[in-house]
Amino acid sequence: MAEQVLRKGELRPGTVIPPWVRLLPFAGLILAVVVRVFEKDPTRGGMVMAVIPLLAAFVLGPLWTGVVSVAAIVLLITPLPFTGRPFNSDLLVMITVSVTALAIAYIRRRVEAGLVTMRNVSLAAQKAALPELPERVDGLECAGVYHSAQRGARIGGDLFDLRPSPYGTRMILGDVQGHGLDAVGTASMLLSVFHEAILDEPDLSGVAWRLERRIIGDAEQGYVPELFASVLLAEFAEDAAEVRLLSCGHPPPMLLRGGKVEEIDLKPVPVLGLRLAPQVRPGEATPVAFGAEDTLLAYSDGLVEARDEDGNYYPLARHLDGLVAPASPRRLVEFVWEDAVRFATRMDDDVSILAVTRVGGPAPPEPG
Repeated sequence: MAEQVLRKGELRPGTVIPPWVRLLPFAGLILAVVVRVFEKDPTRGGMVMAVIPLLAAFVLGPLWTGVVSVAAIVLLITPLPFTGRPFNSDLLVMITVSVTALAIAYIRRRVEAGLVTMRNVSLAAQKAALPELPERVDGLECAGVYHSAQRGARIGGDLFDLRPSPYGTRMILGDVQGHGLDAVGTASMLLSVFHEAILDEPDLSGVAWRLERRIIGDAEQGYVPELFASVLLAEFAEDAAEVRLLSCGHPPPMLLRGGKVEEIDLKPVPVLGLRLAPQVRPGEATPVAFGAEDTLLAYSDGLVEARDEDGNYYPLARHLDGLVAPASPRRLVEFVWEDAVRFATRMDDDVSILAVTRVGGPAPPEPG
């Protein structure tokens, strides 16, 4: 997988060294020559010259480190105006430092290559559970964001996707217990089962049952750890202004309609994988009116469990109340994330946010 990513040009070093930093060893060579010419003590000029290969080892590759080292040795042994010949000990020290610099440059390049490979393999694994959403699926616009609770990490247990099916466009947003490769492996497995189940199961309860059966079966056979997952499933019908929702222990989504925010009241079934009772098909999905320009905002519990310095949880509904809906789902999820970051001083769990807006289709029925 890493080689495929490399061929596509996606492998990039985590920290790119600026060009001006790469020129420092060559500027150091000029400075060392100046010191040798004007410094009366020749040992000081040799000391300055010995630093140059070590500097090159940390900003250049092995080849250019070797070039700089050879140039430094040549400049050290070349007679210059007003300078004496270097001592044999200076030349020996210079050769030793140059060999050490070459070894450092080689090891640094190998370590960097390994880190880059690991970073991009983890990114590819995360994309398996968090594929890039298209901007539009049938008559729906959508956008999602994911942020790991661990600074700089790309691996987590969240998953979401939106796909068309014979029964309407279907959505999943889930949160697998834990972090790391075990969680992302389970999330990827659940997402693949979702992609298959939405083509065959006419009801969301059947999709949830397939997810439950797979996570329990794989855990019993040792393919995945015994983890549990909360999942929110949604089905957007094309011929009706409604969305059908089924929550397996997942926080209920928000519905933005105009300047009002509605907290959808769902009765969730147990989370997947708990095995507290014999496995049965979950109950029926809950229909909710969902017309043109309405937006469904789904999220993982890491968002509403974010806390400020006083220990208060992030009040998502209150912060959205009265908000003029942004022009696109992308701007909405970005606003929610930035608002949560401004509010919270602690985020102990991964955060996923998914927004879906109906841009066409039938209008919802009038109340009564």
